[in-house]
Amino acid sequence: MSKKLLAGMLLGGAATYAAWKKMAPAKKEALKQSFDEKFNKVADYVTDYTLDALDIVDDLMSDSNLNDKMSGAADAVNNVTGKVKDSANKVVNRMTNDDFDKQTADIREELAKNKEAEEDNNDIIIDATSDSKQSLPDDEKASQSEVEDSDK
Repeated sequence: MSKKLLAGMLLGGAATYAAWKKMAPAKKEALKQSFDEKFNKVADYVTDYTLDALDIVDDLMSDSNLNDKMSGAADAVNNVTGKVKDSANKVVNRMTNDDFDKQTADIREELAKNKEAEEDNNDIIIDATSDSKQSLPDDEKASQSEVEDSDK
């Protein structure tokens, strides 16, 4: 698109220059005067508008309440800016000064220890025969041993 725009500007400029050269000197002078008048009107309008806007701003700024509010807002913005800069400095210091390789190695070592401890605790042994003999009272153990002897 930029190539098309550039080509259009070049062709338009060339056509304007060719038309200017073919124009009669009286028409050239009339066109210059017309352009100067319109340019001066626009410049006057912009200047008046700018001066009116500055007068309004000056009137508003002269109000003491507005000045206090503006200074309070400026202080608040400065405080927030300071906090943001401090936070950014902390992050930069942490990223540049911390030894992430050592921290990563420490975390891996701790995870390996926890995994070994979990593997030791994961063994579940169910031996119903040993539990039933241990939990029976002495007289029931004797009667059960007699039942076992009779089964043989």
